[in-house]
Amino acid sequence: MRQWKKWLTALCAIGLAAAVQAQTFPSKSIMIVAPYPPGGATDLYARAVANGLNELGQATVVENRAGASGIIGAEYASRQPADGHTLLIGASSMFSVLPLLSGRMKEVYERIEPVSLLGFNPSYVVVPETLPVNTIQELIAYLKANPGKFGYASAGKGTSQHVFMELFKQHAGVDVFAVQYKGSGPMVIDLIAGRTVMAIEQGPAVLSHIKSGKLKALAVTTAKRSVALPQVPTLAETVLPGFEAVTWFALYAPAGTPKSVMDKLVPQVAKTMASAEVKNSLGGVGVEPTSSTPAEVVKRQAAETAMWRDVISRSKISLED
Repeated sequence: MRQWKKWLTALCAIGLAAAVQAQTFPSKSIMIVAPYPPGGATDLYARAVANGLNELGQATVVENRAGASGIIGAEYASRQPADGHTLLIGASSMFSVLPLLSGRMKEVYERIEPVSLLGFNPSYVVVPETLPVNTIQELIAYLKANPGKFGYASAGKGTSQHVFMELFKQHAGVDVFAVQYKGSGPMVIDLIAGRTVMAIEQGPAVLSHIKSGKLKALAVTTAKRSVALPQVPTLAETVLPGFEAVTWFALYAPAGTPKSVMDKLVPQVAKTMASAEVKNSLGGVGVEPTSSTPAEVVKRQAAETAMWRDVISRSKISLED
């Protein structure tokens, strides 16, 4: 009987401590883990969210933990205490593609839960300025005339840059192989230098290079033209009717984060993404800021996982290649 009372007392103490901690959240600095190198879209979102979360009363820092297509950073964040002080940010591919390819990421997926969507990024079909094509039609013709000779740039296996290109290959009927990089930064450097023939990359990583003339944007992957580059046609309106691929970003927390903590995070993220400052800064690089409930993230993930499962199967994508 005494032992039972000790257990009950201990459980009550743990529950009380968790409740007090949730009520005082944040009680220390918040870390947002960005699982890719600095300079890409993930980093931009992380720093925008960090600025907003500072308003909760504690400093918010961004830590870049890159590697293994984002899995290293995601693993680290998912193993931290579920108290809201460590968060994870990433692109849709991390949550709707990588769990299909990696047992490690599937385990991570089971140890995290969504906080909110953060935004949508149009992706552009881009080529080096030196490539002798100026339209998407000319690019496809060029690739078909040189099957298997050229490599496209990918930010890592299972990333949106990888699966979007594989979807493009399936629709366009072209033969071009993947050259994998550790993130968008090094990928774009080699693309500009002409070491790869093309990429499908998001605005934050390529818009400045498009505007400076170092890269040529031939098409956008969204159903509608991008506000940032309205002169660039969509793939759907030119050569691939019905083609649509959109990268979304979301914020996550370790599974089991108290509801009272989520009740502070969710509205603060919504306030941040709706702010004029974020709309101006992210909108300038082609991002469409947004926010959502955790349930809306889960619904979107499920729909896209089904689509990418088919693409992965047809392209025989594997992290072990």
